[in-house]
Amino acid sequence: MKKNTITRNKISMGVAFVSGLFLLIDGVSGFATWDAIRSFVSTHLNLADNEIVQLILAILIFIAALGGIAVIAGGLLIGNNKVKSGKLIILLGTGLGIIGFIFSIIVGIYEGNITYNSLLTFGAIGIILSIAARTIAVKEPKKQEEKKEKKS
Repeated sequence: MKKNTITRNKISMGVAFVSGLFLLIDGVSGFATWDAIRSFVSTHLNLADNEIVQLILAILIFIAALGGIAVIAGGLLIGNNKVKSGKLIILLGTGLGIIGFIFSIIVGIYEGNITYNSLLTFGAIGIILSIAARTIAVKEPKKQEEKKEKKS
């Protein structure tokens, strides 16, 4: 494992930990986003009776409801080199991260109640940090790729 990969993932884990704390302080979670997705799937895609789809969505909603705890758990996974799993858990915990954040800003602008201060809440900073944590994390290169790099 490359030292750079280890360092980046440890930094990502630290950023995710701080992000999770900020989300916990502000009470932010991805519950509303995933519940809206569940409602859309149930009503518009006629999948309300599909037990497998409903079970998968229930699990996603449960993880998302954990919010900051999910982000911290995702950071710990990244720190243990489970990068894909960690990034997914962080994404679920923040309610789709950047997409949810941009959507919130658009709604705030449309309703006319967005201010500079509303972008500086613990929750907003936590979401931005969670996006940074996902971006910083890198998956360890496969052994074949490492051999190619050594030959070069």
